[in-house]
Amino acid sequence: MAVQASVRSYLGIAKEVTRGTAVAATDFIPVAKDSLKPADIIDPLYDQGLRGSNVLNYNYIPGRKRSTVDYGGAVFADTIGYALAGILGSVATTGSSAPFTHTISLRNSTTSNVDVQPISYTLTDFYAANVRQYPGCQFSDFSLRFNADGMLEYDTKTTGFSSSVVTPDPTPSFSTVLPTPVWRGTVSIGGSAVTTAMTGNIDMTRPVTPIYGISNTQDPYQVFLGALEVTGKITFIMENDTELTRFLTNTQPAIVLNWAYGAGASAVQIQATLTKGAYTAAVIERGEDFVQVTVDINAQSNTTDAGSTGGFSPIKWVLQNAKASGTYA
Repeated sequence: MAVQASVRSYLGIAKEVTRGTAVAATDFIPVAKDSLKPADIIDPLYDQGLRGSNVLNYNYIPGRKRSTVDYGGAVFADTIGYALAGILGSVATTGSSAPFTHTISLRNSTTSNVDVQPISYTLTDFYAANVRQYPGCQFSDFSLRFNADGMLEYDTKTTGFSSSVVTPDPTPSFSTVLPTPVWRGTVSIGGSAVTTAMTGNIDMTRPVTPIYGISNTQDPYQVFLGALEVTGKITFIMENDTELTRFLTNTQPAIVLNWAYGAGASAVQIQATLTKGAYTAAVIERGEDFVQVTVDINAQSNTTDAGSTGGFSPIKWVLQNAKASGTYA
């Protein structure tokens, strides 16, 4: 046995054919070392039957199982698509060769007896001492963070079935796409380019519930995602009252954050569109040498941001990369 270095770790991912049935990793995601946090969770059951002694617990019985896998880091324009598709569910891909364009939006249906849950994934964690697979993973939280001085970054959370050791070790293969510097992006609000946005975040969250049935297994019957909410925050250089006025007058402007660069088959894009970006707060700040204004955003659902499955959605993403149709969902 030998002590293992944390930096030897890597994370693999693959979409599942059957929810909760593990599959071998087909792609690998570069993640920040401190962000990768897999955990098996076992709900405790205690025997507290009175036995005439001044104690509470007599026996511990393992209860229901599930797992969580959190990860994040710099945004790569190809592998970020798994988390986006995992929380939203609808992916429409166009193009016959690289670069392909993937429009990712909320999966909806008005037809009865149709599964509108996003696809599930198997995450594979190589932690040098061993390799574990986490099947049935559903993405429930995604946060995109941007700072004018740094990299575009994200955090995401999944909930799935309990893990198991897998052999043989995977053979990882990583794409040559580079992480995205924030300065390459553009911001449009209300249809006009804005150059005063400095920092911010866009957060997508869905309640996640492991549903258990009685079927001689500790794992869930299904990991279920609830309704989507999209919120955010942007800090602007305050040269005038424009952003404050949007809040005071309930303008609900369209907000488009777009990172697109490269040419030909190497062109990449990461674009978020919030067609109804309601400002729910605006605070004038003087913490720096210059005045700033920070606005809170709650994206309202609309038909423009809905994808090919129709209905309403508060956000739509567009990715451009070399990943072919069928990669994410």
